[in-house]
Amino acid sequence: MSTNPNVAGTTANAQAAPAAAQNAAPVKKVVRRGISNETRGTTRLTFSHKDAKQNGLFLAHIESVEVSMIRVGEDKSGMPSFAGCEVPKLTIRFASNEEDVNARRWVSLQFNAVESNVNTIPNGKEEWKINLIFDWLKHLLNVFVLKGRPMTETEEAALSLSYQDFDENGDYVNVAPEVVLESWKQLFENFANIMNTGRDGNPVYKSSDGKPIVIWIKLLRYIKQRTKGWQPIANGNLAFPQFVGEGCIEIFKTNTIPVIRIEASKETILPMKVEKAKSPTQMPGAPVGGAMYGGGIEVPNGMAGMVGAGTTDFLGDDDDLPFGE
Repeated sequence: MSTNPNVAGTTANAQAAPAAAQNAAPVKKVVRRGISNETRGTTRLTFSHKDAKQNGLFLAHIESVEVSMIRVGEDKSGMPSFAGCEVPKLTIRFASNEEDVNARRWVSLQFNAVESNVNTIPNGKEEWKINLIFDWLKHLLNVFVLKGRPMTETEEAALSLSYQDFDENGDYVNVAPEVVLESWKQLFENFANIMNTGRDGNPVYKSSDGKPIVIWIKLLRYIKQRTKGWQPIANGNLAFPQFVGEGCIEIFKTNTIPVIRIEASKETILPMKVEKAKSPTQMPGAPVGGAMYGGGIEVPNGMAGMVGAGTTDFLGDDDDLPFGE
């Protein structure tokens, strides 16, 4: 046995090192601005009409469901009761199915909290602002969670606004903006939780082996209104319709015609040049505008109507699906 004190000391230090490492205070990660693995480097690609299948629909998957907070500026007039407040936003991101993430196309559904006022209560002239969000979220639940079954009482409670801004006579009752915002935040978070953990703790938009579920999605550029002709959905860019109508999302099944469809007489994915009609009170050269609601999609003046479904002769082809069914 060696009697060298230096050797003995080295051995003792080596044995003590793991214990010391375990007891050492964790190193705090410093967050700095710069280039990292999170840096994309380029703008995400958007869907083009050239990406559509023969039926005019697109193949995609849900990439993420997230809730974030945005601040409404004091000088903004669109949501006066929320001015200067943190407003919850629900974002559902969709992507095309290329293996190369950098080659994928992206589109989002975004919903913001809706103000409580005399116009947004039941039977109010702007009740549709709230209903369109509920209709979209129920559509997503029908596709990925419910699949024909009724909602449970627990699910209904989790996905209901906690405040009541009307009395037994249907008249408006004032509710503090903070209460309204917190209620929407809770509803959005509950919905995101169902979508992200509803399959035994895993996302419902992924299969049991963790692969994204391939879906049909309906994106449009223009819809045709009875009195105004062709009107843009999102300034002429491909986007989900403001109103879910008869459906915009459906799980892809090989050799099965999707139920959701594009009605060529009222809907188009193709770019077009639309002449802006002048209203009787509009001055020459004045812009024809629209308002941003719910999903961040432009609603033409007068509120877009529901759209129907047409017919196509196309069976899905899964040759280009890296995820399978």
